[in-house]
Amino acid sequence: VNLAAKVWTIPAEKAKNGLSHRVPLSPQALDLLSHIKRLSGDSPYLFPSPRIGYITPTAVDHAVRRNLLVFGIKHFTPHDLRRTAASHMTGALGIFRLVVSKILNHVEAGVTSVYDRHSYDLDKQKALEAWGARLEQLLEADTRSVIYHDFFT
Repeated sequence: VNLAAKVWTIPAEKAKNGLSHRVPLSPQALDLLSHIKRLSGDSPYLFPSPRIGYITPTAVDHAVRRNLLVFGIKHFTPHDLRRTAASHMTGALGIFRLVVSKILNHVEAGVTSVYDRHSYDLDKQKALEAWGARLEQLLEADTRSVIYHDFFT
């Protein structure tokens, strides 16, 4: 994560499709990550672990499963957040599926993908800024108006 460049780069060896992936960070993500960096002290990791220095790839999933009762949710996985974000970006925010696909680092099939080498970084940035603004709205809104707005308008 490069807070100064406002980007999270997932190296190819960590990406499911084996391709390096740049994720532009929204103002909301930058604020949150800056706060987390202050909490992590002098650690080179944003999410340090006292045992091995950094959290393992499965740590978030395990923490969610251990705390489902605390959250009051019967079933939830961190992967559900990707589905929720993608659905809201294409549905409520009107962001093109291709841009959401690029945000999710999905590999596009077809002949066009061979020729289209555009990074879509600006499109991804605008989409993630819109998503961040939407999340901010939801967090600041009255719960009843959010439910009414989302399902009845």
